[in-house]
Order: sequence, then structure tokens, then C-alpha cells
Amino acid sequence: MTLQSEKARLIQLVKIGQKQLNMDDFSYREILKRLTNKDSATKLTVVELHRVLHELKQKGAKVTYFAKNRKNSTAYSPVTGDVKVKSQVVHKIRAIWINMGKDGLLRDSSEQALNAYVRKIINKSRAIWVLNVGALNVNDASRILEILKKWHMRVLIERIEGKTGEKIQTKISYGRVVEWYKELFNETL
Repeated sequence: MTLQSEKARLIQLVKIGQKQLNMDDFSYREILKRLTNKDSATKLTVVELHRVLHELKQKGAKVTYFAKNRKNSTAYSPVTGDVKVKSQVVHKIRAIWINMGKDGLLRDSSEQALNAYVRKIINKSRAIWVLNVGALNVNDASRILEILKKWHMRVLIERIEGKTGEKIQTKISYGRVVEWYKELFNETL
């Protein structure tokens, strides 16, 4: 492989990583400037491209030269076994997000929407941004999980109270609220 073809391949992988992270052009160029003091991938050397690619992988991009061909893709999050994550709590976050979508709480229950939600919450006071849910560390993942559970539980309790006409006054666990909701509405979450 020549140096030019290696550079072309790395530029392609960087662009794939940018797309996987749903990164807008401004954010992408800021990463390039921060790492290399250049604003275009075509101006980078092979070493600089490797540096940018490493950064994108650390932020959660799964870049390989040959992409897998998935026949049964869905709007939901990826299958648990197919995804590398920093914290196992992320799998629970994805499961709750999908359940919230099935319960009609979300306009969009896709992985991209979850990533946007995570970025909105986590990146408020950060110097190093989290670009997707898979890049969350244990503390941040636990924080997001609790926020989602409280949101989901609040809406389920409102629906339960609306159906039964009774006010729920005692503190109930998330699992109990979900069970109660299933019993009342005869739905599977």
C-alpha cells in the first residue's frame, strides 16, 4: 500500500467515524484543530490522521475498513453483543430508552436520538465532550440511567394514577412501577 493510498484510506475512516458519531462539521473541524492545528483532513499527514482516528475511536466510533452488511437494521439501538462500551450500564440505558419509545414517551427512540439526549445532559460543563452513549464512563452512565428511570417512572405513575383514580403517595421502586404498569395496561415492556 502506497503512502497516498494509506492516506486516502485513513481519510475515509475518519469520515466514517465522523458520520458514526453524528458529528456536525463545526465539531469535526474543532477536533482537527485541537489535535493537529489544521482544519481539513486532506491537509493532515498519515501520523496526524492516525491521531484523529484514535480520538474518534475513544469517543465511541467503530471504524473498520470493510463495514458489516446488516440486513435487518432497525431504528432501535444496536444489539448488545455487537457494541463495545466503556460501562455495562450503557446496555441498561439503551433498554430503558427503547422501552420509553415503545411506551410512546419519545418522538424518536433511535440510537441517534439517545446520543443527542446524552450529549445534551453530559456536555453542559465539560471540556472533553462525550459524543455517544457508548463512550460514557461508569459514573456518567449511572447518572444518565437514573435520570431516564426517574423520567420513565414519573410518566408511568401519571398513567397509573389516571387509570386507577388513586394518588400514589408512597415511594415505590422503578421495577415495581413497571410491573404495576404492565398489570394495569396488560402490555409487555
